[in-house]
Amino acid sequence: MELMYTRKELIKQMFKIGIPVAAQNFVSVLVNMLDTIMIGSVGEAQLGAINQVNSLYLFFNMFVWGISMGTVVITARYWGQQKIDPIRDMIGLAMKINMLAGLLLSAVTLTVPQIVMRIFASDPEVIAYGIEYLRIMGWFYVLPAISTTFLSNLRAIHDVKISVVVYTTACLTNLVLNWVLIYGNLGAPRLEVAGAAIATAISKTVELTLVLVYMYKFEHRLNFRLHYIFAKTKQYIPSFIKFGIPVFFSEFIWGFGMTMQSAILGQYSKEFLAAYSLVLVILDLSTVAMCGFSNSSLILMGNMIGAGRDQEAKKWSRFFVLGGLGVGVFMATIVMIIRPFAPGFIVCSETTANYILSMLLVCAYIDVCYGMSWNLGAGVLRAGGDTNFVAKIDVGSVIIMKGIVASICGLWLKLDPLLVMAIVCSDEFLKAVIFMIKYLKGDWLRHGMTVHQEEPELN
Repeated sequence: MELMYTRKELIKQMFKIGIPVAAQNFVSVLVNMLDTIMIGSVGEAQLGAINQVNSLYLFFNMFVWGISMGTVVITARYWGQQKIDPIRDMIGLAMKINMLAGLLLSAVTLTVPQIVMRIFASDPEVIAYGIEYLRIMGWFYVLPAISTTFLSNLRAIHDVKISVVVYTTACLTNLVLNWVLIYGNLGAPRLEVAGAAIATAISKTVELTLVLVYMYKFEHRLNFRLHYIFAKTKQYIPSFIKFGIPVFFSEFIWGFGMTMQSAILGQYSKEFLAAYSLVLVILDLSTVAMCGFSNSSLILMGNMIGAGRDQEAKKWSRFFVLGGLGVGVFMATIVMIIRPFAPGFIVCSETTANYILSMLLVCAYIDVCYGMSWNLGAGVLRAGGDTNFVAKIDVGSVIIMKGIVASICGLWLKLDPLLVMAIVCSDEFLKAVIFMIKYLKGDWLRHGMTVHQEEPELN
């Protein structure tokens, strides 16, 4: 059988999809790191507050990302069949859900910011700064809900370069405005936390503006228009429930787990919280390559399966599995190289510096686990349609490790925060082992993505 991809072509397509995704995430995380350094130079309480607010945003973002990736699993197969109408309809379905979620989060953060912050922090100073941030950002949460939905699904049709342009422009806007508004440069008032919030809000506005201009003026393959958001999409709901909802739960529960992790660790000292804020950014920076790699495996294998090339998909799955492990080990090595220099990234006490050094050892361990669990779960198994299994393991591991075990150790027993952090992160190791066992059994490829009778089956 003639292959859809030779090894050379597969690697070319992998880089075509993966590098822009990785670059997009790299730029975003790099700017977040610079944000952290900027606000960290103002004070540890301010840094802790913004980190905890961002934990809430992560929870929301993973909801939006989960819905979007739930549709990508399906749209990648439709693209393999070159069917455009159902792709537009799936984007419209995701858009309705994500816009509603954005509006709901805005309502909560604007009406009860005090309650929200008390969930994530115990220090009164951290809570006060967090409320200040939320009163501004609360108005803008619907914006990334729209842009993320569009950009995620564009990847399914191999349109990835626009993501880099959009996120780079938005992140640089955020960075420049941070410099101006946090410190009061170029004649602007020194706003500190409020300045960081205003800068983020403006950057999200720029991000959405660029996405809408691109969708309406330059993306001619989909020819997406506003009415698709409000079109009837109930015929696609069975497929979305069967294949998309498990993906949503996987992504959402991961965001929920990270939010729970931040809430548990937020009960410790502001020194620990400041260290944790920096280490989270470094961890995010170290995972950008894995994110790009897993997106490549999901989309390329989804295209193969959608085109009826199951055996080819199984063949190349081994390439992606081994590649994921290699990427994880490589990024763990990078973390260990920068570890001795990391405390110098922010102005901090000796206690905070020691926390940073210890946490980065945990960070390197997590990177290796991510390299396997992300690429197997979010890539290979998900592309094969075995989304239910992935979701069950994702949910179970978060409930057990980040929910039950971490809550007992952190909130009840009050164990050392470094030990608690190591415990809450061990769910990734657990997932990596289980996903590998499932993959080696060889029964991970599933079919049956169908819609109404007017559309052919997604075999």
